[in-house]
Amino acid sequence: MARKPADSLLAARRGSDTTWHGTAFVVEALVLLVFLAFALAVFMQLFGAAHNRGVEERQLTQAVLLASNAAEEFAAAPLAGTSSEAFDGDGGTLGSETGTGADAEDAYVVSREVVPERTEGGTLYRANITVSCGGEAVYELETSRYVSDGTAGTDIGRAPDAAAAEGGDVA
Repeated sequence: MARKPADSLLAARRGSDTTWHGTAFVVEALVLLVFLAFALAVFMQLFGAAHNRGVEERQLTQAVLLASNAAEEFAAAPLAGTSSEAFDGDGGTLGSETGTGADAEDAYVVSREVVPERTEGGTLYRANITVSCGGEAVYELETSRYVSDGTAGTDIGRAPDAAAAEGGDVA
């Protein structure tokens, strides 16, 4: 019996399968490439949304800090009246609202509107504090302080020692 050379048997086996194995590899590689592209697109959108959320949270945190500072100033001196002041992105003062830096995109404008209400024993001052950035209100805070008639206009804004020395109310 005549033996076939090994080349011809191997060549006979590979004849039609050679192209199929190569095609299957290319199709599998393309499917993996499409999956990778889709996964990258989804992750890029997620990272972009997370970045935007972080910027909004940073802006809100800065606005809350500025509003609480303005509320503390109001509690110390409610007779100060209505005011508006501009701050940079880090909380540094830029001046009044009409100042040069107040129109910057990352500038915060803190507006405080004080409305006095006279009562029998004194005055109730109500303040509406609004922090805006880029013309859009970011945070709003309402607070109030009552000043009795005995201390109205005399002790506010002075040190407790000076008020006590003159016989004023130190509360």
